[in-house]
Amino acid sequence: MKRPTNIVIAAVLTALYALQNVVRAATALASQSQDVQDNGSGFVTIMLIIWTVCLVSSYGVWQNQKWGKVLAIITLGLNALAALPGIITGDTTSSKLFLGVDVLVAIVVTVLLLSRSKEASAA
Repeated sequence: MKRPTNIVIAAVLTALYALQNVVRAATALASQSQDVQDNGSGFVTIMLIIWTVCLVSSYGVWQNQKWGKVLAIITLGLNALAALPGIITGDTTSSKLFLGVDVLVAIVVTVLLLSRSKEASAA
């Protein structure tokens, strides 16, 4: 099965980014890091669940399934919405930059998933 290039890029980007955030949230919960103390364990747990669902959705995107695309857009959108206030009120420049990357990845993946590939339009 030949996958369109935009789907491959979106699936890989979603999977890598979700995996990185799942590991980060799980280690933050396990070690009761400063992030957990600042935001509360409930918020970090909800974000862990969202990122785990996003990781599952990357498989659906890889398989070029509609449910995977919709789920990826929803989970990345929720993460971007959660990151937006931190861009303005973040403590450090690095935290603002990291949250800005969250929003940027959500935008890039959403555009990739909603755009028509040249391979699909030629067929």
